[in-house]
Amino acid sequence: MKPHRRRPLDFAVAALLTALGGAQNSVLAGPLYKWVDEEGKVHYGDRVPPEYANQERKILNERGLEVGKVEAAKTPAELAEERRLAEQRREQERLAAEQAAHDRMLLATFATEEDMVLARDGRISAIDGMIRITRARIDKAERRLEDLTRRAANLERAGRVVPKRLHDDIDGTRQQIERFEAYIVAKRKEQEDIRKQFEADIRRFRELKEAQKKGGEQALLR
Repeated sequence: MKPHRRRPLDFAVAALLTALGGAQNSVLAGPLYKWVDEEGKVHYGDRVPPEYANQERKILNERGLEVGKVEAAKTPAELAEERRLAEQRREQERLAAEQAAHDRMLLATFATEEDMVLARDGRISAIDGMIRITRARIDKAERRLEDLTRRAANLERAGRVVPKRLHDDIDGTRQQIERFEAYIVAKRKEQEDIRKQFEADIRRFRELKEAQKKGGEQALLR
């Protein structure tokens, strides 16, 4: 029977163990490491030199078999990418939680799509009422502005000085009209946002109801 030939790794590990004061099958007090230097040479030892402390290294047992691994330290770019991915995952989880809460609200608030249409139209109609009131205020302010402007023009034609208070009233009335008009623009935008939101909610409500229906059908088939 031919004698068993030992692999080079076995010889290297055995030599190292002997150098450390133990036999090939002895148990070391600490782990044995294997690492590769910048020239590609393999090294073994119970301590890793400081210059290789951040790179990957294998952990070997007393027989030279790999039993673990210490990962290389991550570069700043790798750490930054990890943080980016973690933040991305957190944002996705936040959005998923918000969507789930919104889905529960839809199902708890509305029984049918018709209910949603009525709610949408009611909110839009309420804003229409506020816009009509604001329009009436604009008409009133414009009539007042016309009267103030006419008074100022009459004074100027008569060669008299227009009082500062009258100038201030004219400027204030114009600013009031601008605020009213801006309010109406904002309310029209709010109505459009409501339409878009309800359009998306109705689609989602339809999907949720369809999923509930399919889930119920599958339960009956079990």
